[in-house]
Amino acid sequence: MTEDTWHNRDLPVLRAAVDIYERTGRTMKPRQIEQECGFDTETVQRALRMLNREPYFEKVSGAFGGPILLVGAPTADAFRVAGKWPTPQNQLERMVAALEVAANEDGRPEEERGRIRQAILTLRGAAYQVAIGALGGAGGNMLTG
Repeated sequence: MTEDTWHNRDLPVLRAAVDIYERTGRTMKPRQIEQECGFDTETVQRALRMLNREPYFEKVSGAFGGPILLVGAPTADAFRVAGKWPTPQNQLERMVAALEVAANEDGRPEEERGRIRQAILTLRGAAYQVAIGALGGAGGNMLTG
């Protein structure tokens, strides 16, 4: 079985880099990321090289063919993938959750509850892709799952 390097290595490194940047607002050294996520130097270097392919950082500096020395600000995609900014999918889930609460509120007329429940079914069914597109782009980034 192939190792899941995204969830086991790359995503934790990305989240660590985003967290550091949120605290400091500055470029960071890989050593800081190592300390944040608890991975060794080689693991963080491999993850940073993979993350730079997307790219998830505005700039990554290093010696040609050598180690990465500095990591710049995370991109908007990095924040979304790290779970710090909303994705269309989690915005829709929040909307559905709010509708579920409304559908179960005491004192709400049953006819209105029925319409809310129908809206929930619609948003979870055929209208899902339309809603995702309206909230921020069809086929938004699904890497956070």
